[in-house]
Amino acid sequence: MKKIFCVLLIALLSISFIAPAVAEVGITDSCQKSIKELEDKIKENKSDYTAESRRKAHEYLLKAKTNRLNGIKCRDNVLKAREELRKGKHERKKDDRKKDKKRRD
Repeated sequence: MKKIFCVLLIALLSISFIAPAVAEVGITDSCQKSIKELEDKIKENKSDYTAESRRKAHEYLLKAKTNRLNGIKCRDNVLKAREELRKGKHERKKDDRKKDKKRRD
């Protein structure tokens, strides 16, 4: 009877440790996929963003890669990288408008 109880206890403990590990892999894979997609987007549309915004976005993506086991921090870093790119793209459009306005005058 004690052997059966011990085996059941060990099985229960091993299942409780395996389940979170498997769930975490899905989160980190999703975050790593987002990182890869954003890096590809930066490479393909390099001229759409300022150098400063690309640099800051790469910094946040590097932090996201190091935080890949912590899904919340990883996702937060990816969102910050996207925000930096949006800021850089928006500033570039403003600058282009100013240049176009000067050309017309």
